Amino acid sequence: MASSGNDGTNPFDFDVDFDKVQKRREQYLARKAAERGETLISGMDSDDKGVDDDQNTGSLNQAANAGLGRMTLGFKNFMNNARASQVGGGAIGGGAAVLEEGVVGIYNGKKVMRWPYDDYHVVQQQYYAKLEELGEAADAAASGEGEEKSSAIHTPVMGPAGLFSGIGAKIGGVGMGAASTTSSSAVSSSTNKTLQRPADPPDIPTAVLGLPLSEFERKAEERAIAIVSTWLFDCGLIDELLVHGGMGKSTMQAVKTNNVSATAAASDNISVPSQEGIEIGTFSHTPIEGPSKMDKEIAKLRGGTARQLALVNSRLNDGVAASGGEVQELVNAVNSTKDDLGRLRELSTYISNTGDVQSTRSQTFMLTRYPKLKKAINARRNLARCFRELDFYSQIPLTCDRLREELHSAEWTEVEWSSLREVSREHVELEIFLVEAEAGMKKRIDEEAAENAKGQTPGSMQDHRRASINGGGSSGNRYQRHNSFIPKGGITNYEEVDNFLHEHVKNVWELGDEIRMRIMSGIGSAFELAMNNPAGLVALIEAVEVYETANEEYKTVHGEEAGSNQNLRFTDMRASALKQMYQDFELRGLEVFREVHEVAQERGADENEDAANEYFNSILRACNGLTSEISFVQNQMSPCFPEYWALEMLWSTCVAHVCSKQILDQIGGKEGHRLPDLTVTQLLDLVAWIETFRSTIEESFPNIGEHISKKTYFDKRPDLLQEDNRQVDMDVAKDSLAWANNMLWEVHDLAKDEFLFRTKEQTDEWFDNVYEADHTKSQTSEGRLITSLSEDVYSVAGVQLRTIQERLTRRSEALVQAVGVIFKNLYDKQIKYRNNFLHDFETCCAAANDFIRMSEQCEEMIADLMAECNLSQEASEQLEEQSSVLLGLYSGDAVFAAQKVHVYIFEPIEEAISEELFSEEWLNELTGNELALTLVKTLEDFMGDLEEFVDELMVGKTLDALVTATIIFYLKCLFKKAAEHKNSKGSLWSDNQRALDRMKGDIDTMRGYFEDLQDGYPALKRAVPHQFEILDTVHELLAIAAGLSNSSDRDFIIVLQKRIRNIPITKLVVGDLWHLVNPTAEKAIYEKMEVMETELCAVAPNDPEAFDVALARQTVPGLRLDQELAMLCDKNKRSRPGYNRTAAEAGQAMIEKWRKTWDKMVEEIKDNQ
Repeated sequence: MASSGNDGTNPFDFDVDFDKVQKRREQYLARKAAERGETLISGMDSDDKGVDDDQNTGSLNQAANAGLGRMTLGFKNFMNNARASQVGGGAIGGGAAVLEEGVVGIYNGKKVMRWPYDDYHVVQQQYYAKLEELGEAADAAASGEGEEKSSAIHTPVMGPAGLFSGIGAKIGGVGMGAASTTSSSAVSSSTNKTLQRPADPPDIPTAVLGLPLSEFERKAEERAIAIVSTWLFDCGLIDELLVHGGMGKSTMQAVKTNNVSATAAASDNISVPSQEGIEIGTFSHTPIEGPSKMDKEIAKLRGGTARQLALVNSRLNDGVAASGGEVQELVNAVNSTKDDLGRLRELSTYISNTGDVQSTRSQTFMLTRYPKLKKAINARRNLARCFRELDFYSQIPLTCDRLREELHSAEWTEVEWSSLREVSREHVELEIFLVEAEAGMKKRIDEEAAENAKGQTPGSMQDHRRASINGGGSSGNRYQRHNSFIPKGGITNYEEVDNFLHEHVKNVWELGDEIRMRIMSGIGSAFELAMNNPAGLVALIEAVEVYETANEEYKTVHGEEAGSNQNLRFTDMRASALKQMYQDFELRGLEVFREVHEVAQERGADENEDAANEYFNSILRACNGLTSEISFVQNQMSPCFPEYWALEMLWSTCVAHVCSKQILDQIGGKEGHRLPDLTVTQLLDLVAWIETFRSTIEESFPNIGEHISKKTYFDKRPDLLQEDNRQVDMDVAKDSLAWANNMLWEVHDLAKDEFLFRTKEQTDEWFDNVYEADHTKSQTSEGRLITSLSEDVYSVAGVQLRTIQERLTRRSEALVQAVGVIFKNLYDKQIKYRNNFLHDFETCCAAANDFIRMSEQCEEMIADLMAECNLSQEASEQLEEQSSVLLGLYSGDAVFAAQKVHVYIFEPIEEAISEELFSEEWLNELTGNELALTLVKTLEDFMGDLEEFVDELMVGKTLDALVTATIIFYLKCLFKKAAEHKNSKGSLWSDNQRALDRMKGDIDTMRGYFEDLQDGYPALKRAVPHQFEILDTVHELLAIAAGLSNSSDRDFIIVLQKRIRNIPITKLVVGDLWHLVNPTAEKAIYEKMEVMETELCAVAPNDPEAFDVALARQTVPGLRLDQELAMLCDKNKRSRPGYNRTAAEAGQAMIEKWRKTWDKMVEEIKDNQ
């Protein structure tokens, strides 16, 4: 089980319900089986019964073609056969045998097997083919040199193959020697240590400060190199550059194709037509399986540079245009000021002198009481204006013709849109004139009608005055007959006004329709204008806004919009343009997907699985292209439009609606019924796109993530425009965008869970194959024993992580969880398979080194991941916690393997001296402690090997174990003699004093050996006294039992209990010691210990955790004193005088607990094996 974090939680706990994902997959497989007329039960039964080779091959091909999401149950049989084929026979480069069926090809002597999960074998095939090309090129370049130089060149070329070396035939059917593995590891390590991110170049003012002109070119070249180097490092293109050179795979292929085509054309004098691909969208992404990472990053850099240059160009153009407009505006302002000054001079004639007393008395205008006379005075000033307006009115047809000529002559020219803006400005002046004319004339009719309604008749004072002026009454009648403003039927008079203006209105508004068509045409090409001619787009939008400005000014003056109480209204350009923009945005997205659907239909995506996969990839590429244009609209198009057009919101909403509908169609609805059909790479791309879309949307609209949608938009597109179509309805737009954002995030979670489930299953299978494979054994230049286990395991993990990292965003939550899933599988497999590598002394040494190297590779992987990914603080802490648990496991297993060597060191020692130790020969003949010296000499021999085979840190850990093992070995031999001693009246030895002296000599000899090593291994200064205290205590108790010491047996029994921590076992051990030297006093010591039991419980109680600790995974077998003594007591079946029934039952109960513990240990060992 995984260790808990600091807060008690499991660091490998994920917010993913794998059981739910498994259930959803089983339901999907059941539906698919029902469609085929099969049942899952029958399929499983057929697998259990076994099938022949042809059926196995068919199942393999079916699984490989179906991808990971459609893996059939026949894969089980394939893996069983693959494992069976690996038992005997050698593979290429020292690995296991490979299966001939399903071989994709042989490259450079290496077989590439078809993968049953996804198209990984295609990637592997391309990789080895590339290595062949590089190897051939290197061999050709070195053909004229000596063999030594040739091999020196060839070795690093094949170095990258070490990425897959030593994995064995169970993974891809490829097994390589350890040499390539070691060289690859060395190259990778040196590369990681050598290549560092260059410093950012200083800004231009700092760089050119004090720079002489002669050094300018050199400085510019250095700055360019620094910029390109920084870009290569930040984009992770160093490895790509080292492997493929300056050009990507697709770029090299294109160059090669062009060269071949050009050569053929030159030789045959035949022109070679160029081949152009179909681009999806303005910023469509390259196919996932095609171009390399170098091609993608170069394309992104080229596109970004082009957009920046276009923006700079547009700003320069805007600056030039603005300068001319400002000059013209200044000239108009000067002319207007002159007119106002003349007007002021004219008005000043009516202002009396302030010094005049009469004027001071009355400051009112003298004509105030005579309104008719006032009108006559005003007529003098208005006369000039009337003539100007009459002249303007008469010129309307000519003006319209001129504007039409300018409109058509500027079409498809560089000044098309600026000309359209000027034409619109003049046209709106015509509309203003006619709208004002209609309103003024009809208002005049209403005023005349109001005056007549007050009682004034044609025969009144007005007629009298007119008659007196004209010299007779007939003139009044003539005026009455020709006065069009006499209110005889107001509607009729309104119609006369309309008829009077009809010809000009028709001419002007038809011209407006032509201008509208041109504006709509420009709106349809808004994306192209924003990219290539931003100044033209600004002019186009200004042409639209001219009409809206005129309408707003009219409303400000008159208090109502034009057309409220009259027939004429201004041409509503903004409503038409905004509606057209909305339609064009939606059609732009639909057109992209329409092309994808047509291509998929032609290829038969419904029946052909490859075509179906390409169909889904094309959908995602189209979504990527549309999503990338959100930033383009935000940075390039939106500045060209007024803020209230909400162009960014309009485009984002259209993209969200169109893309979400396409994604839902591909995955089988919101529930994701068809997610199991997708391959791992497709799931990764889907998760990456949704994360990119969400980050783009939330970056543009920060509060959209908190918005809760009020309705759903599955069936129809949202109506984003207000009723008058003049503005975007922001509430509806935000609601629609929030719905798409939240709905796609639910799809993201489903796809992420499916992907994590696949990753878990796939890595579980791969790591099983790696750990079960035969690994190449080798020895480093320092003499360290190692195998290819570390490289094999982390090659697989590296392939997984690189695939995930390349396809997910740098802040992806799925990336962190996928790494956690891989680490969890690494953790579980290490726990499961550790003991499989500990068979003898050498394998334990190699395993200890391998586990240390695995921890180092894990640290490097995490460091690279942290450096390359822009992870959040929480994600970084989560990865660090998971990696620390895995590193702790590797370190603990390395110590376990190093300490387990004591089992294999003491095997020959036990065979050599265990029978003679404590015998009469040992007592009387081996007076120089020869057996202890034999033990020490054997330890010295093994120590020489340990210092060479194992890392120095692990040697210290091994010595700690050897000290404990020495003590336990000596005690085991002693208590075995006690069990064999059947004399209940006499001592085991003929001379107890000599035996105790001999034991003292043995203890001093063993202690002296370890004390001599304390200078090189300081940890022994604490371990040696602590461990040898047990032997000193046993020796003293033997002396007390033999009557050769005056010490208190009570004190030393308490000391022994403190070390054993088990009262029943302590009683049995003390009884055995008395049985060795004084059997007649054994009964008395048992009785004394019964009396002491209460004191023992108080001073040194039993260890309640002893059994759990003994079962703990990191407990090294044979190093627990209580467990080994309990095992000896269990084997000792002699009768014990004075050992009462209660004590016997307690001792038997304790022994029974230890038996159960040993049984569990045996079961765990069998399960692991």
